[in-house]
Amino acid sequence: MSYTVELICVPLPDADKQAWEKIFQLREEYYDDKREKAPVLLELHKILTARYPCLCDCSDDEVDDCPWADGPMINNFNHEMGMLAISFSWVEEVVPFIIETALALNIIVADAQSNEIHRVLPLKKPAQKPWYRFW
Repeated sequence: MSYTVELICVPLPDADKQAWEKIFQLREEYYDDKREKAPVLLELHKILTARYPCLCDCSDDEVDDCPWADGPMINNFNHEMGMLAISFSWVEEVVPFIIETALALNIIVADAQSNEIHRVLPLKKPAQKPWYRFW
């Protein structure tokens, strides 16, 4: 078992219910998709594996310390979506990095375990002025 997130390269409906329906449809199509891999997913793969090498690139001693639960990771990317399997011990470190990196590339991240769809980078709150300063 592993923690899985989906990476979506096509627009999704704004409403979560309809978005999840579209994601389930994409999952069904994912396994038979023989089209060329999305260039943006290839870019994401390059960034992710630069920080956390693919399981296939780890030596026998390093496999237990790899965050990815399967490999070769490149095979988990298709034309409209990708899927990443993460070892549970790495979820807290790796999932935020996946989300931040994917969103920076305009890739939507669907996390069925938390029932969240990450569409945009969170806005940073501006520094608050004291209540008595209006300018």
